[in-house]
Amino acid sequence: MKIPLWKADIQEDIRNKCLTSIQFKEDVILQNVQRGKLLALVVICFETIFVIIDLVSCLLHVNDAFAYASYLIMYSLLIAFNLLYLFVIHRYEQDKISLEALGRYAVLYLTLVMTWGSVISLLDQKMYGHLMSFMVNMIVCSIIYLFDAKRMSIPYLTSALILAIGLPFFQQSSNVLIGHYVNLLCFAGISWTASRIVYRNYCDNYVIKELMKESKVLLEQETEKNRIINQMLSIANAQLRRLALVDELTGLSNRRSFRNYLERMFETGDSDRDVSVIMIDIDNFKQYNDTFGHKMGDQALISVARQINSMVESNDQAAIRWGGEEFLYVAFHQSKERSLEIANVLRLNILQLKIPASSSIGPYLTISLGVCSGTVTSAAMINEMITTADRALYQAKNNGRNRVAAFEFHEQLDG
Repeated sequence: MKIPLWKADIQEDIRNKCLTSIQFKEDVILQNVQRGKLLALVVICFETIFVIIDLVSCLLHVNDAFAYASYLIMYSLLIAFNLLYLFVIHRYEQDKISLEALGRYAVLYLTLVMTWGSVISLLDQKMYGHLMSFMVNMIVCSIIYLFDAKRMSIPYLTSALILAIGLPFFQQSSNVLIGHYVNLLCFAGISWTASRIVYRNYCDNYVIKELMKESKVLLEQETEKNRIINQMLSIANAQLRRLALVDELTGLSNRRSFRNYLERMFETGDSDRDVSVIMIDIDNFKQYNDTFGHKMGDQALISVARQINSMVESNDQAAIRWGGEEFLYVAFHQSKERSLEIANVLRLNILQLKIPASSSIGPYLTISLGVCSGTVTSAAMINEMITTADRALYQAKNNGRNRVAAFEFHEQLDG
């Protein structure tokens, strides 16, 4: 979402949507509470000082023409207005009145305060003949409080009308009276314009703030979407990498995975390694497929693969589907005797599965195994061992199948 750089960039429909929301109305009221609370405390302090000055001046008879009682009443009334307003705010903070009711009280409070300024200015006509109290009150209330034109017009019209109607009764000079009306008209217009500018700026800033919040939420949602997508892509890539290294049918490592395995095993600087390789082949598998079908053939491959994989006990060992019905078992740091033991255990385990075969060997599926053990110094020599194990497997098949044949690696190299 594009955030407006200037207030003029805000579209009218977006602006209206923000300014007619309940959230905006609540925010305006809360802003008035925060501003009014501080102003009320300041006014109470000043008016208390004026009350003290009034009382002291009255007792000392500073000026017998001064209406001490009238001003004392007015000062006390303004203190009372502000104390009542603070009490209303306190009631709201205790959830005793609603936010909407608080907004109405704020309008009433502002009307009383501005009207107070009009009455004081009328009293001032006898001594000073100016409208200073009214003007100060109006400009302070105009820039402190945030009201739309409809609500702000209530205190404005009330205070201005009281002053305009009352002036002829308190000011006897027609020339001064005309000047007051001109000043009243000009100052009321200036104050009203100031209040509208303050309110308009607040509205524009509120709209921009809300748009930025919305943009932040959308950005966070988009970021979260991207994070999820990236996470899913990472998972998918990991699965693809795994699938590329795993035989789909049996779940065993494939040849590519076996090459990676050998690279890892030869990363260290050790020179000589004892390695055993067992080449495994299912006997008469083509005949089995032709007799029982490819679906049963796949089940047989899975069963054999599961038994071979059960022989893997550590990271030094690996089970690989070499291709078709051929499998490979490779073990590092394993003796020839242990390799022969594993080969025979595998052969018997497959036989004990009692997978029906109906071949010339017997009623159940069998495997033949070729074992090659020796010492190697590189991954390339493992390939030679596999070739040797394959020759041993060929010998096991020639000797009648369902058996194990073994060659030592160095014997084949010498031969």
